[in-house]
Amino acid sequence: MKRSIAILFITISFLLAPFVKANADKENWYPENDRSISFFLSIEENNLHIYSDKQWDNIGVQMIDPNGRTIYVNIITIPAEEELTISLSYLPEGNYQVTLTKDNQPITWYLTK
Repeated sequence: MKRSIAILFITISFLLAPFVKANADKENWYPENDRSISFFLSIEENNLHIYSDKQWDNIGVQMIDPNGRTIYVNIITIPAEEELTISLSYLPEGNYQVTLTKDNQPITWYLTK
């Protein structure tokens, strides 16, 4: 019974994770006078989509596949109010971990394809 509840909770968490708005009080991510940000990430087919309401330069991105292997690492610029699409090779169904890092301050999403 406990295992079933745990599995249900994890499944719901993975399903809702792409819709969660990332808000944090990281001094390196946000200027002191503006500490809110909206990031939306999703995986569609073999593409990672990233949207932000603000432009971010020199952002590290790392994507880990369901087997725990790093499948993408790069330094990117996320444009303001414009979707950035990163094309990847074939992505099987499963749960992926995507981490964006600025000045050694990571924010992590768990996405399901």
